[in-house]
Amino acid sequence: MEEHPRIESQRRYIEKRADELLERIPFMGDTELRWTVRVFRDCLSAAAQEEMLRDYSEYLELHQMRQVVKSFIPRYTEHALEALQAKRLTPAASLRDLTDEELQAMSAAEKWTLLATDPSSLDPHQVRRELARLFIGHSFDLFHDPGLGEAAVEFNVYLDLLERLGHVPEEEIEGLKHQALTALRGLDHRDVSSVQAGLTTLREAIGRAVGLIPPFDHLLSERLEKWPRTAPTELRTVVNPEIKTAVERMNPEQLRTSLRVLVELMSLEEQKRELAPLQATYRSLDEIPEEALTTLLPHLSMRLGDRTVCDFALRYRSGRLWARERVNPEVWKLLPLQDKFIVLEGDNDAMDHLQVSRHLARLLLTERYELLFDPAYQISLTRQPIYRRVLAYCMAEIRDPEELKRLNRQVTRMMLELEEILPDGERPARFGDIREVIGTGLKSGPISEER
Repeated sequence: MEEHPRIESQRRYIEKRADELLERIPFMGDTELRWTVRVFRDCLSAAAQEEMLRDYSEYLELHQMRQVVKSFIPRYTEHALEALQAKRLTPAASLRDLTDEELQAMSAAEKWTLLATDPSSLDPHQVRRELARLFIGHSFDLFHDPGLGEAAVEFNVYLDLLERLGHVPEEEIEGLKHQALTALRGLDHRDVSSVQAGLTTLREAIGRAVGLIPPFDHLLSERLEKWPRTAPTELRTVVNPEIKTAVERMNPEQLRTSLRVLVELMSLEEQKRELAPLQATYRSLDEIPEEALTTLLPHLSMRLGDRTVCDFALRYRSGRLWARERVNPEVWKLLPLQDKFIVLEGDNDAMDHLQVSRHLARLLLTERYELLFDPAYQISLTRQPIYRRVLAYCMAEIRDPEELKRLNRQVTRMMLELEEILPDGERPARFGDIREVIGTGLKSGPISEER
């Protein structure tokens, strides 16, 4: 028997989708991440969900969620390909010949028509899923919409239904299935009024089975809110395994340097939140023992995401912002100069006094243009007394924060024009001019080369 023609195209689609998702995950927000997981989770059995999503919660912080989803996508993709492989020799004439992804992409009208010809073609958990989708697809248009499967997961009531139907005995589930098949079998699926009436009756029956009382429309107002509604008392610890391995191999000096770099990437609020427990125990960060640092650094790194010490300069080149989530570099390339300036202005507005000071101090003290993008140089600058003095001056001596913000705005425009307009050969000299503007603005006099 030959492989069904649909298999190869679906295989390519699943593989391509995984590649595209992995590229986009670093730029996904909380809502898109949760929707993505919901769509895929809805194609998994309860056992597979437990295995693949053990660390997942919709209450994870953004960077933690990205890490979990990044690990989930390859595992789910492997599962989807294996499920497709298992169906490759089937004729696709019955629901039992189709994968859960294919079922998700079909209209309820088509599925219930096929189910009528082979009532035992779905497993119990699949029947529960189709009943929940039937509850959500309460109108003629939704009943015929192949996009209902993906749309249903947006509604928290759909997740409620799945959970509640999971506790309904199988005999009752079979009864609901039989009721639906009986009601839909005699309908003309092209007749709007009869389909609508049949769906209303079935919706009420499904609702009663899980303790819901009509009217139901108000239940659909809750879309992509965090689910379950109550946050778990404790979340699993999520760290980047590569970072964890790297930290475990560091010597004490490397651990202390890494901590200083992470502190350098924090806002004032983040410093208070993350460092207060440490300051209550240790007189200085240098006194934190090696074992504590080995545990702390992976968690701290995860909380801060993929920020780097060079983001203050990369914000102009590729949209890696200093105080906000970075822009997709492919999107950044397409933005006209004025739109980029607007994005950078938003980043400036998000900066606190310390972040503005660091931005200007690093630009002022970086000796050559090419060193702006050298992580080793920027890390070494963090340890230099002159850098700490400039920061202290900006934080303590400049009384008017608006004065610093105006300088920051002027420098932002100049740096963006340097990256966007000037030829490569002219950038070093213009960068020197920008350093002089910062020095004059900070009233620091000639720039000292002391390190």
